[in-house]
Amino acid sequence: MESSAQMAYPPLEDVGALALPGGDGTDVDMDASDAAVSDADSDYLELQADMAKLDASREAFLSQQLGEEYGSRPESRGPPVATSTPGSRGRGGTARGRKRGPRKAAEPTPEIKFRLAQAYNAFIGTHYDEAMDIVKEIIRVNAETFGAWSLLVSLFEESGQMTEALNAKVFAAHLRPKDVNSWIECATMALGMSADPTTLETEEQVEAERLDRLDKLQIAAMCYSAALRADPKHIAARIGKADVELELERFTQAADDYLRYLRRRPYDIEAVRHLAEASYDSTRQAEIAEKATEAYNTIITHLRNGGVLDNGFTLEWMDVIIFIELFASIGQYGKAAGAVGFLSRWLLGRPDELFWELYDDDREWDRYDNRRRLAKEYDPDRYPPETYGVGLPPDIRAKLAIYRMKLGQEEEAMDHLSWLEPDDPQTIQILSEAPQIAQDIAVQLTESQRYELALKYYEVYHYVRKKTMDDVDADALVQQGRCYLEMHDNTSAEDCFLAAIEADETNIDARYELARAYERAQEREEAFILVNEALSLEARAHGPRPDGRAYDNVRFVVDGRGKLIRKPKTYKKRAQSDKPAAARRPRVPRIRARRLAGDNKRAEFERQVSTRLKEKYELCQSLKTRAAEGDQEAMQEWMEAARELTDDFRSFRAFYPWEKYLKFLGYGNFFNEGDAHAGNSRLTAMAERLQQKLAPVDEDGDQQAQPILQRHEHRGIPFDDWLDLFLEYAISLAHARRPQEAYLVCQSARDSIVYQARENMFLIHLTWATCAIHAGDEETCVAVARYFMRDNQMNTDAYRLYSAICRACQAPSSWYSSGPAQKYMLRQIKQMDDTLMHPDEAGKYKVPGGGATAPRATGVDVALLMVYGHILFMSTSYNYALSYFRRAASVDPTNPLVNLSTGLSYIHWAFKRQAENRQYMLMQGLAFLFKYYELRLQSPVSEERQEAHFNVARTYHLMGVHHLAVEYYGRVLEEAERHPHSLQPPNHSDRRRDSLKQEEDGGDGVVAKTKRVGVRDDLVLETAVNLRTYFLLTGDVEAARDVTDKYLVLE
Repeated sequence: MESSAQMAYPPLEDVGALALPGGDGTDVDMDASDAAVSDADSDYLELQADMAKLDASREAFLSQQLGEEYGSRPESRGPPVATSTPGSRGRGGTARGRKRGPRKAAEPTPEIKFRLAQAYNAFIGTHYDEAMDIVKEIIRVNAETFGAWSLLVSLFEESGQMTEALNAKVFAAHLRPKDVNSWIECATMALGMSADPTTLETEEQVEAERLDRLDKLQIAAMCYSAALRADPKHIAARIGKADVELELERFTQAADDYLRYLRRRPYDIEAVRHLAEASYDSTRQAEIAEKATEAYNTIITHLRNGGVLDNGFTLEWMDVIIFIELFASIGQYGKAAGAVGFLSRWLLGRPDELFWELYDDDREWDRYDNRRRLAKEYDPDRYPPETYGVGLPPDIRAKLAIYRMKLGQEEEAMDHLSWLEPDDPQTIQILSEAPQIAQDIAVQLTESQRYELALKYYEVYHYVRKKTMDDVDADALVQQGRCYLEMHDNTSAEDCFLAAIEADETNIDARYELARAYERAQEREEAFILVNEALSLEARAHGPRPDGRAYDNVRFVVDGRGKLIRKPKTYKKRAQSDKPAAARRPRVPRIRARRLAGDNKRAEFERQVSTRLKEKYELCQSLKTRAAEGDQEAMQEWMEAARELTDDFRSFRAFYPWEKYLKFLGYGNFFNEGDAHAGNSRLTAMAERLQQKLAPVDEDGDQQAQPILQRHEHRGIPFDDWLDLFLEYAISLAHARRPQEAYLVCQSARDSIVYQARENMFLIHLTWATCAIHAGDEETCVAVARYFMRDNQMNTDAYRLYSAICRACQAPSSWYSSGPAQKYMLRQIKQMDDTLMHPDEAGKYKVPGGGATAPRATGVDVALLMVYGHILFMSTSYNYALSYFRRAASVDPTNPLVNLSTGLSYIHWAFKRQAENRQYMLMQGLAFLFKYYELRLQSPVSEERQEAHFNVARTYHLMGVHHLAVEYYGRVLEEAERHPHSLQPPNHSDRRRDSLKQEEDGGDGVVAKTKRVGVRDDLVLETAVNLRTYFLLTGDVEAARDVTDKYLVLE
């Protein structure tokens, strides 16, 4: 037994001596070994072989992940030994030597390999659809198959789907996070997916391309970051990430990456330029600007020592500007002026003339050498004259002049500006290449109180900018206006501020300065309007920039020609409001008159505006006929002219009360809005001061009454014609699906003191209701309809009009039965009841709205009771609705609508869970329903008899008595067949309504019954649909087909 046990379990060291098939290439004699090796030995050997394979795969994985460094580690020389030391972790800890991180992807199964081979073969054979299907199936089975994603990238590229190819490539890179080249390829691909700007024709395309570029930049930034996580020392990834961050305007992050890059590549001048650009808008502006100057100093020292820059770059004039602007951005103007000297001498070929640094002035750069000869070290024959004054570029000379003015050396500054005389045509030609130089000079001259010369440079700047960029700089206009104010030229200053507002509608400074000028000129109303506009704009802004961020620093970029230019200002869009665009009221553009001009100029301006607007009105009249006939081009032209006319009327102060006037301008009163945002104290203080002067209140706290208008026309057009234009324009806006603008036009007409007459108000609100009906806006319909009831209290037609407006609005009837409408109708009923009571009883009740001046009802108004009853009916308060329906029935028992409503209320109440006696309610409801039926059958109009049959059938359908419902549905169709005109297909684009015409009977003065004019809508279609539905539910397909073929087929 002992020997048998030893043979069955050989020692561990003897296992390696056993010859395994395929182990050392020695064949095994199975017959000879059967006697020595048992089944247990075989299992043990298989376990050892599996363990060896596992160790080998582990070693291969660690070698791949850790690279060459793994071979030198002690743990790589043998299998790890589990040890327990006092400092080691206990249960749940990590074994010593084990690498943390993601595990290697599992080896693809044979099925995946086979499918992948099929996909490659299909791709090579250009069967892209087949290859795409196979690849998608592979990814569905195992999404970590790298080869499938790589092939998917190629398939998307072949089909031109570059965005999908990029997404697939990024996912493939995630499967191999240590592969730096994959991440670099993804970032390069993302950055290369930009559209040609010349192919973008519309603003929508430009905006879409901007957003797409932003997405691609974010993907590139992510890929570069992943590459740096895999290899923090990768140079290409570091500089690529910095460039992307700079384009994304993440200036501080970009600057940090550029600084890391420059530690390893300090002589890359292009990176230094980008670092300087990032420093201007960084939150750590001063710190990064100093580091940028250090980087430039490193490059300059390297070049002076005979070194060469990376990528073949050299120091250029634009580097001089960047370098000196870095000093200027941190207020070191003396160093900036000194840097101009030694760098310019170097670039001009005079690097050894260091003696010029001993002089505090700029004689070195004079036009003539009179002052240069005063320097003992100067040799006029050593270097050509072109290397002195003439050799200094104009833009650098302008910077040097600005720095000298900053340092208080104005005489030196004026000498430099003599090279750039604003009246010299050559100066304009020079500044055409860099217009910003003129503005910089003008700003500095204004600070130095040289206003006349500053104005000349402002004029040159606007001329050159208009010529080269076809644009207007609103900020420069504001600065020019301030300069005019310092010279007490208020008229020119007003022109500048108004031009700035016209160029940039969001400019706050222009409004503030103009408001100050108007306040001094006693034009307080216009000043208050401007201050309110400025406060509203300020409240809408994002708020102040983060602390430490520069506002007025200069930024430079290199254009496509390699020339240094100022980086254009970028305007970012505000975050979209949660409120839909249709619900935000548009602001009314204003025609701003010149308030500070002389009387003659103001009169001339008003005359020109009146002439132009009168021509617009005549154009509207001539286009009206063509627009009504459907000419879209004429309609568009008419609406543009009408908009300009109505905007002018609404911007006229004398036509509106003060608060209404501010409201229609689109900017509410800052104080009445309760806006707590008052970030600009100067605006708030001015607004408070003007508010007290403009809107004084009497002892009761009310504002003074508005004056009465003593005129009957505006711009030579009668007020009645203006009203017609307002109403026609509002209806046109409603037809153009711009309901909010239509409402604003109607509201503008309503609140004007010109149209306060009853007839005008009726027309305005009727147009308002028409616009709301066309827009399907039930809330506005109910609000306007309440005006008619409020203005015509205790008038039956007003209640009928309310119901008709709500009925015509194609929208869910939620506002018709809303709480405010219900309470208003109940107050009307109480007021009616109070006026109908006996005088002794009426005094016991307090009725809201009922007073000595309240209108008195002459009798019980059935329409009012029915409207309130239907409001309760729609709220499913059927028992309460019955109270009012029964009151109406007691007054008008033969009214078909009263009986129908009463019957339906009983029937619906019977279906409620709280109903106590359902049979009684149903019998009551049917009694009223058939009373309605009998009254309707007496009508001579076929459509009304159809209505009676249909309503009874629909009620039986509701109750589940289908055989009776089918019988009455059949009566509808029989009635229609007896009157063939009812079977003609209805015109759904123009639903014809009933119109009543009263005719006199034989001239005896007695009014006969009303006669229907036109063809009413019948109920054949509704009946056929209900019958078809019923037949299908009961399985009678043939009957359903017959009904469909006969009544529901459009010819």
